[in-house]
Amino acid sequence: MSARAGVITLFATVLCVGFFLEARPAAQDSGLNFTISGTSTVRRWSCPATGTIEITPGGAGEAAPGFPDGVETVTITVPVNAIACEEEDMVEHLREALKEPDHPEIRYQLERYTMTGNRAATATGEMTIAGVTKPIEFDVTLVSSPDGMRSEGETQIDMTDYSITPPDLWLGMLKVGKVVRVQFDAPLGP
Repeated sequence: MSARAGVITLFATVLCVGFFLEARPAAQDSGLNFTISGTSTVRRWSCPATGTIEITPGGAGEAAPGFPDGVETVTITVPVNAIACEEEDMVEHLREALKEPDHPEIRYQLERYTMTGNRAATATGEMTIAGVTKPIEFDVTLVSSPDGMRSEGETQIDMTDYSITPPDLWLGMLKVGKVVRVQFDAPLGP
């Protein structure tokens, strides 16, 4: 369940990453990667996830690297079934907590962004997880790498804010923490 909340944070982070991708037509799929991690009364855990991002350049947004006319919209979508964990039980509990049959995707929609430096921005938008939509804000940093620019960042999500009950197993002996950490590192191209 914590992994699902983390996936939500990942979507928001991926959305911010979309600001810095090279200007391309809307509905581009850039294969975003995330890591969702958390704690439990037994051990720490971590699950990778993937998603897609749709970016519409232009509009009223500030100029950003790769987007001289700004960004009009950014939408990040992460299928719940794209969250992978080493332990099959964790995957099962995560999908149950995220209410996958009724809400098969985690979605982030950018509302606005503010450039806070030459290679940094704060993104503000809405995240929808397990059918609950909440505002979210996070920072994104652009970093040079041998492969070109990369976008890095992280955020924390409280699962209970999205009406997700942290899993509790083995008659309560294992309790998953309610806050998950979502990290991203996305290639943006040369």
